[in-house]
Amino acid sequence: MRIHIVVLVHVLLAALAVGAIAVWGTGADPALAGQRVTVPDRDPRLPDNPERLAIVRPPGVLVTDTATVKQGTAPSVLPEGEAEVLTDAGVVEVNAYVAREDGITQGLWQMSVRDGGDPRQALRAIDDLYAAGGWRQAPTPDRDVLVREQRPAGGQRFSGYRAHYVRGPYLIRIEAYGTDQAKVDDAFATLAGRQLAQWPPR
Repeated sequence: MRIHIVVLVHVLLAALAVGAIAVWGTGADPALAGQRVTVPDRDPRLPDNPERLAIVRPPGVLVTDTATVKQGTAPSVLPEGEAEVLTDAGVVEVNAYVAREDGITQGLWQMSVRDGGDPRQALRAIDDLYAAGGWRQAPTPDRDVLVREQRPAGGQRFSGYRAHYVRGPYLIRIEAYGTDQAKVDDAFATLAGRQLAQWPPR
């Protein structure tokens, strides 16, 4: 008889919980329903999913660090034109490391595309934006990585590289820029080599 009472109490509690969800919902914010990013977990035995953050830390003093924020930050952290293009392409959160060392700025950006979005569409959209802005295509270390470069011209003193590629639900950016061309070239090659060795396109 006692076990029947325990079972009956559990059934009643379960019924109350289901009824509460039916009446009041799960408590999830409906505005965030289209902002979910599902990250593949290739080794669920690990306590933390290593795929959650697929960028390396650049050398130097960090001037931007949203990489350690679990949910990242909104795309509005990017320049306005980029933020608009990437939001339209499905980017919902951004994690980044940007550092300065010896006059060179280097950055790694992980831009998460919402479930149902196409990261390759985001890749094409951002590459088209840079092409329209006069950034020339540059040699690429991998056919799945799109690299653009900017050289000093018309009073603009900076040299820079921006590379983009897709890994899972992420659009990854590798960047380096500064006023010393040789240093920028070396910094970009080294940073891209490290990033692509650890987190190649997939």
